[in-house]
Amino acid sequence: MGQDLDERLSQALAEREKLSSLSQKIQGRKEAALKSLEDLREEILSKNLDPDSLDETIEKLERAYQESVSNLEKEVSSAREAIAPYLEKIK
Repeated sequence: MGQDLDERLSQALAEREKLSSLSQKIQGRKEAALKSLEDLREEILSKNLDPDSLDETIEKLERAYQESVSNLEKEVSSAREAIAPYLEKIK
């Protein structure tokens, strides 16, 4: 019976040590993630952007990009139509 208790104690201590090691790893990863988050926040701020409204800024830029592409397509189409009569004469 004494040996059984010694074995259980040994296993419990080993498990505690394993959990302590895992806890330290998790803490290290958390600290690294928080540091990365802060670095990213500083990078965003250095570009004169507000990290709290970054989604809105991205949506605004995407809309502006889509509008610019649409305008370019219209201008190219208008230019094609404008030169079409001259291209017919060349053929």
